[in-house]
Amino acid sequence: MTETSVSTNRSTTTNREAAAPKLLAFIAMLYIGSLSIGYFYYVFPFLLIHYLLGTLLLAIAFAIFLTFELVDFGPLKIPWKWWIMLIFGVVLVLIAYFFDPVPIPYFVEYEYLPGILLLIAAIIDFVMQKKPYKASKMLALVGAGFTVYECFVLFLSGSPILIVNAVFGLILIILLIILIFDFVDLKILDFSWWVLLIIGFVVFTWISPNAAGYPVLGYGGIILLIAFLLNLKDY
Repeated sequence: MTETSVSTNRSTTTNREAAAPKLLAFIAMLYIGSLSIGYFYYVFPFLLIHYLLGTLLLAIAFAIFLTFELVDFGPLKIPWKWWIMLIFGVVLVLIAYFFDPVPIPYFVEYEYLPGILLLIAAIIDFVMQKKPYKASKMLALVGAGFTVYECFVLFLSGSPILIVNAVFGLILIILLIILIFDFVDLKILDFSWWVLLIIGFVVFTWISPNAAGYPVLGYGGIILLIAFLLNLKDY
């Protein structure tokens, strides 16, 4: 094998490894844009801090877009680096923690989502540079962690129906963890897109919406469904 072909194969492998974190960053970028629009147009009464936050969010979304190198902006370039996504993720989590979310239907509950996705993208990108782990498995493991947290919150609710949901959710998560780490050879099940889709949908509809009263809730189902998308792309 020639030196040129080896270099080409390495470049292809590197690009593929970066594809999964970039997809997470792309989803986060779209959500950041939506949140920034909310700060500009859906805030009452007028608060200068909201407009400043909207401008900052737009700047972060544009910076993430630059890392994709989809458009040539001349000297205005930002390289794709895991630590850059890590910084953006931390900033977004701090904004969600310290400032009241904008009153936009369906967006208020998930103000932590873009920060969480960027943090996960940074971690996955860093890990995949060291070890060739499957990105969808890493993301599914994070989603499983959030789901376990939400199930315990449902146990604390004292509602019989929610407790049953939590038990069912924990059973599904245990099954998912078995499939992720391949602890048991299940003949009819494996870590595939349709398994992630079913588990993600159940968590998204039965578990995540009912967990309330504690910080950073409601993200288990969303993260599992995004893991389904990654697995569908064979990431």
